[in-house]
Amino acid sequence: MTVVLIFAYLIALVAIGVWAAGRTRDPSGFFLAGRRLGLLTAALATMASIMSGFVFVGGPGLFYSIGLGSFWIVISSSFTGAMMTWLLARPLQKLASEGGCLTVPDVILARYGCRLSSGMAALAIVGGVIGYLATQLTALGVILSAVLGVPPWAGLALGVLVLVFYTTAGGMMAAVYTDVVQGLVMFGASLAIFILAITTQGGVGEISSTILKRSAESLSPWGTVGPMVCLGWFFLFAVGSLGQPHAINKFMMVRDLKSLRHFPWILAVSMVVCTLVWLGVGLSVKSAVLGGRLAAVQNPDDTVTAFLRAFAPPWLSAVAYAAVVSAIMSTASAFLNTGAAALSRDLPRALGRAAKSQVLGGRLLSIALVLLSLLFATLTHDLVAYLGILGFSMFAASLAPVLALGLNWEAAGKWSARAALIVGLGGAILLETLSRLGVYTPRIGAGALALALGFLAFIIVGLVFKPIRTGSVNASSSEPEA
Repeated sequence: MTVVLIFAYLIALVAIGVWAAGRTRDPSGFFLAGRRLGLLTAALATMASIMSGFVFVGGPGLFYSIGLGSFWIVISSSFTGAMMTWLLARPLQKLASEGGCLTVPDVILARYGCRLSSGMAALAIVGGVIGYLATQLTALGVILSAVLGVPPWAGLALGVLVLVFYTTAGGMMAAVYTDVVQGLVMFGASLAIFILAITTQGGVGEISSTILKRSAESLSPWGTVGPMVCLGWFFLFAVGSLGQPHAINKFMMVRDLKSLRHFPWILAVSMVVCTLVWLGVGLSVKSAVLGGRLAAVQNPDDTVTAFLRAFAPPWLSAVAYAAVVSAIMSTASAFLNTGAAALSRDLPRALGRAAKSQVLGGRLLSIALVLLSLLFATLTHDLVAYLGILGFSMFAASLAPVLALGLNWEAAGKWSARAALIVGLGGAILLETLSRLGVYTPRIGAGALALALGFLAFIIVGLVFKPIRTGSVNASSSEPEA
């Protein structure tokens, strides 16, 4: 049943890609889905692009490894939608509809009149996409291998072929409308999985009792990693959400700003429900292993599959696997489109060169991004959750200051943007590298520290340099400074 449902689901994605390909003829259609999104479409597409394999595969595994402290990563999901709408929706939608902006680097070029800042933003996006896409592809291999009973490379190959086809054929149009379907599947399955996870182990009281007897630190507020790491994650994922291009570019796709009035609560409810998988499966598997009802999970990324094999009825297992694949595919397609736009459109513009065929270039470069992400995932061998944190950090540290502050503070000019991008992106890469080499043993995570430094650089330079207002620059202008 599960195998049949997964194949039917993959075929449906291919069909949507074919349908969207016939409606994607220009850069606006390929990169912004023609700017025709309504409220529910925008909210579900945003939720689906955020709630990735990082949440459905990496989250339960991280909870199994370090306990309740991991939940600080997703606590902010209840209010990030409101924060994004408040700070970013109006300026992004205005720059898209009136300024001709199609991408986040376009927005930075229009706001600051600086090709260097736009180019650095494009480089940050490409780097973050490779790191985060590696997360999704790793998770995809784990899930399809478990579902289809094939080696991880075979499951990964099948998933990648489907992903590349519908993403390159239909662009953001295909990504958005597959996201709507995927978001609904994820929402329903998350509720069902959470209820099953809690009830199969005797309820919250029994689960807590079992864990407290044998691993009390797992249920402490900070888990096994301590308060500084947890609070760093909270800061990174709460404030850093303002710099995630695959999510915030949905504001540039809406038809009418007024339609976003109910966007925050719809996004909050849908995201909170999906994060229940992280909590429920993590608690259930930890309790079952400590109580001797389930063999120890050797690879934390196998936590969700171990739970489904041991406790889920066939019908729910099939739906759950479809939800996990949905989460992975929806985020991966958004990343591919975002990264392809940066390579085919934004970097050439930053170098003063007009891209000749942005749609064709976007399709070809999507394939290149997949190959680079596969190579990165193979070389790092990290858990899905930690790869996700790396990709999120690169986006957050480089883009959140120039967007969250820059679109709302007129005093900030091109030097503020340049400083924040250099410090944020450079800090994220340097600190993460030093951490992996053992030179920097962080009490505050590398991503959180880089994000804080990026904001500080933006504010200090904005206060020191004379106010420069460049917000009226059109994205299609060839005049901005390099």
